[in-house]
Amino acid sequence: MDVGRRFSSAWSRSIAFVRSDDAPPARSVDPRRAAVAALIPVLTFLGFAAIRVASQPKLNFDEHIFLDVGRHILDTGLPLRAYAQPRGAGLFFDHTPLYPYFVALLTAVGGPTALIVRSSTLLFGLLTILLVFRIGLELRGLGSAFVGAMLLAVNPFFVMFSWFVRMEVPMCFFLVVAVYLMIHERLFLAGLAIAAAVMLKEIALAFWLVAGAYILVRRGVRAALILAFPSVVAFGAWLVYANAIGHARLLAVLDRWFGSAAGVKTGDPRIHIGLRTWVNDIIGVVIGPVLFFAAGATAAFLATWRRRVPPIVLVPIAYVVVAVASSFVIRLKEPRYLIAVVPMIALSIALLVDWDEVWTMMRSSPSQGPTGPDRRPVTMAP
Repeated sequence: MDVGRRFSSAWSRSIAFVRSDDAPPARSVDPRRAAVAALIPVLTFLGFAAIRVASQPKLNFDEHIFLDVGRHILDTGLPLRAYAQPRGAGLFFDHTPLYPYFVALLTAVGGPTALIVRSSTLLFGLLTILLVFRIGLELRGLGSAFVGAMLLAVNPFFVMFSWFVRMEVPMCFFLVVAVYLMIHERLFLAGLAIAAAVMLKEIALAFWLVAGAYILVRRGVRAALILAFPSVVAFGAWLVYANAIGHARLLAVLDRWFGSAAGVKTGDPRIHIGLRTWVNDIIGVVIGPVLFFAAGATAAFLATWRRRVPPIVLVPIAYVVVAVASSFVIRLKEPRYLIAVVPMIALSIALLVDWDEVWTMMRSSPSQGPTGPDRRPVTMAP
């Protein structure tokens, strides 16, 4: 009971954190109710993840690579890959470098490295769900917090990648951290979070563009530069370092990046995925039926029951649009490249609709729809 009281007290203090003008005035929330509401998606997520953990999936090809590179970083100080390399170890520049160094750090701890790294991914997934809950709680209320966190917790694609030696889920966490910090106008810290996401995987550059454009419009050039600066420095530093230790290898990787986008590698089956198949992959594999239905329900509510929405919701919405649209242009089709749209859609659904008000309306007058002539128009919070 003492632990529960301390947890509730922590929620109470944290809810009082000063918000920016992105946040409409939030309702007072009973800290114990908030703690219980947060616990439900957490336990749901861990329950689904436990099914995957219990199946004890074998390490796949990519997981072997990251563990191998991590060991070589400890042994030689260089990001070398020897796994499945018949010609011997070579520099690993396939992605931006933060994740292999993170794996090396966990490898240095000792013990069952694969289990430790997979567990760290699970922790990042759990923290992402809690942060979506926190954002919804601050900007909308308990209902929106619960809806957003629950939608993320039950997404099969997100749950599956939360038990992998891969960087996508940690990347999602830092992108949601960036949204949270942007709400509170901690722009340099938000820039650092985006930089961490970019250095985990280069596909986060799409979010960097969206966030930079949002801050440019809302806060001006100086604020946008503050947000953008850390990613430019981090990515530039990596290019300089990679060029210094392996110029030819770096050029080959960059050529492969551009070649994959343009479809030069005709032998890769992922380049020959048809339009219809790719749409089915996005809706059926990445987004999933629950999140897709929730997005449709949200659109219906917005069309018939209009209220103010916090401007920050434009960031996750714009990112989803940019990420999905660019996936049709890029020839290499890989569902995991779109994994960040899952928390962004969940976050958008949480913020676009006041789910507490929806629930109150459904309980008090289930026969009356929000379609009267006095409905208020959609506006952005000032």
